[in-house]
Amino acid sequence: MTPNFDQATSLTTTDAADSDAMTWHGHMTKDWSIGPVPNGGYTSALQLNALTGHTGYPMASSLTTHYYRPTIGGHDCTIRTQIHRAGRTTTHADATLEQDGKVRARTVAVLGDYPSNDVVLPTQPPAIAPPEACEARDPKSQGLNMSLMDSLEIRLDTSRDNIDADGGAVIDAWVRFRDERPNDALAMALFVDSFPPAVLMAVTNAGWVPTIEMTTHIRSAAEAGWIQGRVTTSNVRGGTLIEDVQLWDISGALVAEARQLALLRTQ
Repeated sequence: MTPNFDQATSLTTTDAADSDAMTWHGHMTKDWSIGPVPNGGYTSALQLNALTGHTGYPMASSLTTHYYRPTIGGHDCTIRTQIHRAGRTTTHADATLEQDGKVRARTVAVLGDYPSNDVVLPTQPPAIAPPEACEARDPKSQGLNMSLMDSLEIRLDTSRDNIDADGGAVIDAWVRFRDERPNDALAMALFVDSFPPAVLMAVTNAGWVPTIEMTTHIRSAAEAGWIQGRVTTSNVRGGTLIEDVQLWDISGALVAEARQLALLRTQ
């Protein structure tokens, strides 16, 4: 049976939602991992679930997660949320995720409702091959076991050059839940970190690319179905890299984008 993302991100609390601080309890499964470590997007989504539960808002227009230590799959977690300012349209809050008595990750967020549809400067998706013409992502492509792939279907457009005119690495792809779960804010927090790192297209001995910090901006509610993604990396220096991700739904609306700072582990 395909692992369920709602179960994997479920949380409980006995605290009152009208307080400025709340404590949540959950369990990080091994089903959303790359190698032995739970995926960074899964870690962010868990904290986002606590933050939306605390504030009552459905999404975060800005979600920045710092990864202090690897999270542990198959272990319980505690998430502490704190509201710092509650405004009329946005609320500023943060969350810390703890396991085994240590803070593993911390997220700072701006929460609110989805932006309106009065787009002034749209960001159009690039033209890529349809999902049925794309190649399924190999779950062992990085030399790591990826349980994440049991729940996500990711298809890569291999018809194009993966190095752009400026020398940067590019991956165009599609992603969706295998169980057709809705494309809500938690899904966007996961999807932005679900594709292969673009640096793999340019650095032949690249291996694991663990995230140090990731900022996600959710820009629109997403329609059901496939999500199109573009992943780019144009700066690799000193064992670190910057990676950008953009996501569009099937209507062509930009639904989320993210930038992360990551380490580059070579094989």
